[in-house]
Amino acid sequence: MTTAATPAATASPCDSPCADALDRLSLGHEQTRALADECRRFAHHVACDPAMQDVAEALCRAIHRMAALEEELFFPAARAALEASALVDLAELEHATARQIIRQLRRTDPREPRYEALVLALTECVERHARHEQALLFPRLRESGLDMEALDRQLDERLALHDDEVSQTEERGGRERAAAH
Repeated sequence: MTTAATPAATASPCDSPCADALDRLSLGHEQTRALADECRRFAHHVACDPAMQDVAEALCRAIHRMAALEEELFFPAARAALEASALVDLAELEHATARQIIRQLRRTDPREPRYEALVLALTECVERHARHEQALLFPRLRESGLDMEALDRQLDERLALHDDEVSQTEERGGRERAAAH
């Protein structure tokens, strides 16, 4: 069951060409929601399955990846394009909430009941954030005249950089583990 989570966590939003930045972010939301759905299936149907931790970690990585894109590029562009930025403020608060849950999740033993509760709280946070952006923020941005194609190119470049950084970190970790043995 965890093999389904791995591609979604590592696949790039819009591996095929996206029409624009909002399509890229929407696909990223879909991928993150799929991992959240898998976490919920584990939490509701399996008692203390170690595979739930793998899926939860994949969800945390996917959230981190999407949050980096949104916080570094999307939110500043959205804030500049919209007169009232309360929608962006709310999205940033949702990110902060997800980060707080992730920190708690990483400090909790997966065998503790609290772990499942944190996973479920994180999945709800993911759902709320994706619904908020797609129903409220994205339509306003489409109407704003923001150059979505240019923003998409920036997002694509940042994703490539993020993925390179992750690969380098994983390679260093593998070399350090091999040297320790």
